[in-house]
Amino acid sequence: MQREDPDGIVISCDFCRRDWDGQEPMIEGHHGSIICVPCLQRALDHQAAGAEKFKCTLCLRFNMPADMPHWADPAHPESVVCQDCIYQSAKAFHKNKEVPFRWDPFAYPPPYKPAATPAAE
Repeated sequence: MQREDPDGIVISCDFCRRDWDGQEPMIEGHHGSIICVPCLQRALDHQAAGAEKFKCTLCLRFNMPADMPHWADPAHPESVVCQDCIYQSAKAFHKNKEVPFRWDPFAYPPPYKPAATPAAE
């Protein structure tokens, strides 16, 4: 998330709205969307299926199936991250030895697979 202040552009996490200090690791999605490490950890820990289709703030895919796990900070429910982006961000942070974040994929739900649809006859 970006906004303009008198001193210039301020970059903030889309999920918690905390301003970037220029040092903290963050992942940038499409159109300048941002997720910080603490929000990523909360997303990993609290991802869940929902009741409605949704749009992911990071990848901008829309009409995402409601049963795909996703997460939004309760204080800012308009920003939603899909499981694909959660796991992709976790892998990126895990690979960077300078980031104090480690990801064990076996500690979280398996990647979402849509239900198979019956073939038309």
